[in-house]
Amino acid sequence: MVEDASPYTNFTIVTDVLPSQVLGGSRLSYYIAFSAILLCIWLFQPDKQRCSVSAPFYKASRLKWMFSADTLVKDSYSKFRDTVYQIKTTEGVRTIIPASLVGELKGLPEDTLSARTAVREAMLSEYTNLCAGQHTDTLSLLLKCKMTGQLARMAPQLKEELEYILATEFPECEEWTPFKIQPFMIRTIARLSGRIFVGPTLNRVEEWMDVSINFAVTAFIAVIKLQFFPPWMRPAAQYLVSELRTIRRDLEKAEAMLTPIIEERIRDGEIPGYEKPDDFVQWLLDALPEDQRRDYYIQGKLQLLLSAASIHTTSNLTTDCIYDLAVHQDMQKILREEAREVLEDDEAWERKDSMGRLKKLDSFIKESQRLSGNVTSFIRKVMKPIDLSDGTHLPAGTNLLAPMAGVAIDSRYYPDPEVFDGLRFWKLRQQQQQHSTSSSISATSSSTPSPSPSPSPSSPLDEQATPSPSGKWQFTSINDTAMNFGLGKHACPGRFFAGCEIKMILAHLLLNYDIKLKDGEGRPSPNMFMMTKSPSTTAEILFRRRSCS
Repeated sequence: MVEDASPYTNFTIVTDVLPSQVLGGSRLSYYIAFSAILLCIWLFQPDKQRCSVSAPFYKASRLKWMFSADTLVKDSYSKFRDTVYQIKTTEGVRTIIPASLVGELKGLPEDTLSARTAVREAMLSEYTNLCAGQHTDTLSLLLKCKMTGQLARMAPQLKEELEYILATEFPECEEWTPFKIQPFMIRTIARLSGRIFVGPTLNRVEEWMDVSINFAVTAFIAVIKLQFFPPWMRPAAQYLVSELRTIRRDLEKAEAMLTPIIEERIRDGEIPGYEKPDDFVQWLLDALPEDQRRDYYIQGKLQLLLSAASIHTTSNLTTDCIYDLAVHQDMQKILREEAREVLEDDEAWERKDSMGRLKKLDSFIKESQRLSGNVTSFIRKVMKPIDLSDGTHLPAGTNLLAPMAGVAIDSRYYPDPEVFDGLRFWKLRQQQQQHSTSSSISATSSSTPSPSPSPSPSSPLDEQATPSPSGKWQFTSINDTAMNFGLGKHACPGRFFAGCEIKMILAHLLLNYDIKLKDGEGRPSPNMFMMTKSPSTTAEILFRRRSCS
């Protein structure tokens, strides 16, 4: 799930990479000593950032921001709510913009308020090379037009891939069977996404799986290590970060694996009647200028950026949903009945509207995301001075974030916010739809009827331009209080594909398995490291195959 096809926003990968992995390695004593030096440099380096934003500061130590950022964002939000305030995180000073003011900023142009600059700096792309550069717009356009606009056509391929990995890597579960679901979900999403990104020739190749999964993890570790050094030291310190060399090797591996596939397609494309494959490799090949069609390196890089931005975020949310299903047993029956009704036969999985009709499941996923989603969102950098309606002046150079972890538990937006209600957004959709219907009937009865054009089929993208009455409560919807997918023109263009993957996986599991926690255990606690939160990687959930679906 990407914001403007970039690998940072919603980059909730890697607290499956624990601090010990960030600072550890095979030469343990060396890394411990080296890490201690880095920690001292980082903790005691003078803060030369002097932000001229006239806003209060929320004070907490850097170590607390490293391991308890979600708690600190919630606490700071409870103190300031609708007020602009500042925090000093592990990444530096950040100005927090409340939901009540973010609407004033989301439509500003890039040369005034930049998402791309903020992402590039956050990912330290000067050293990691983690940006799509001039191809950012191409990626975003392909995700919106080729992928989102044709999800129904991809359903058979996704279903086939899901059934294959379940048959080969998921346990039989004839009796209650403990299973670590998070590592499995990473591989499942990598397979499903890979089927559409690189096609069936490559997506099951273990070397590709390894590179596409670990590229994001390696990048995250590299960024963390570089952040320990003050900016003036990084030009030299980059040579001490081994992950930067691993990134370069991974890019070379991706290039080597994609080269023969692309060469074959270019060659076969000259044959009359050649039927082009339907995957991202081909879409990108067709979209690139003629002089870049044989640039295999950039095509490999763009594929790995897509993987980095999608695999871990989607697999994390799917895992969180399964943990919540295990806790809320009553929801399994409700969602199973809906899935059985909508997906009554094999052909139903391939129908254009099937995933969209799983409205209760959609609500469940959105509720899980609300309570387990991003700590912050709306990453931006001010390029030209901005004055907000409350009088706050944002000078150029100010780094912005929105406090998603706080907004998610604000009772003004979500009644009983601490309570998990899997049907919360389904109820809101029903209420809004009923209200709209009543208003429409009232308006019709008080005016002369006039002919109206027949409605045209809608696509997922329609909700941004002309939202349906209940559209704001959909999983993929975005607004000033729902920013897990970003906001404005930089919102994640791959969220519809991610939603399709998650629904397909959960529906299949619900129809075929019962799910529960081990006796005496609660919901697995998430891992928290810096601004990144992810589900437990070690928790075991019990599965049992159902005798009939």
